[in-house]
Amino acid sequence: MQKARSNHPTMPPELSRPTPRLAAPIVMAHGLFGFRRIGLGPLTLAWYFRGIPEALRAAGNRVLVTRVHPTAGVARRSRKLGEQIREAFPDEPVHLIGHSMGGLDARALVADPWWQGRILSLTTIATPHLGSALADFAKLRVGRIYSVLERLGIDHAGFMDVTPAAARDFNRRTAAPRGLPTFSVAGDPDPSDVCWPLRRLHAALCELEGHNDGLVSVGSANAFGEPLPTWPVDHLRQMNWFPADGGTLPFPSVARYYGEVLAHLATLPCEADRLAEFASRETA
Repeated sequence: MQKARSNHPTMPPELSRPTPRLAAPIVMAHGLFGFRRIGLGPLTLAWYFRGIPEALRAAGNRVLVTRVHPTAGVARRSRKLGEQIREAFPDEPVHLIGHSMGGLDARALVADPWWQGRILSLTTIATPHLGSALADFAKLRVGRIYSVLERLGIDHAGFMDVTPAAARDFNRRTAAPRGLPTFSVAGDPDPSDVCWPLRRLHAALCELEGHNDGLVSVGSANAFGEPLPTWPVDHLRQMNWFPADGGTLPFPSVARYYGEVLAHLATLPCEADRLAEFASRETA
């Protein structure tokens, strides 16, 4: 049975503020099983962030969508994330937005002192900062598959890194750098608005951890950084999969929520100051 609705502020269904243009680039990191693009040659079959980077670019933003190993652990994924940022923006600091496990990758990255001053902000969206009970359930039910993957030489550490036990260890070892603006977003849809692949998982996780987006609870998603208003969309619709509007809008409606994140970042006094500080340091 669905528990009482959360008292946490929820993003309104209609957003009026236009998406701002940030001076610094935006880097988007995908989650477990994620990818940047699936396609055959020039033919694109699917994007992880479906239509969202295009909507942010339409406002004049520079957006990099990174691609790391889909099932590896946080340590390996964060190294690859850092390599791609350095390659794309060697002389500029960036804003980081991580969805799901991508938020853990980003946290591991910014904990490295080398990145001090190179990251202007970190926003995690539906990231399992406390892990997810569903990961423990999966380990019990399909643990033999993990053994098969290991024998095949397939890195599957990512499945272990989102368990509650691994999350506790990660949180002990990985603190947010002092002075770095960090924010979190949780998903808390109405049960009737959860897309069909996540409905049973949403109901199960509701019994185990309370309000959730079908994969990550509100409490877990908001356990790091300053919580921003909750999004009333499930885990897959946060990437604009199974869009409630049928994909008929010129830019997907969920992109408005990302626009609100950028609008919040635009109000921070840090961007102009840190850009100037970074430039002076690099030219010193």
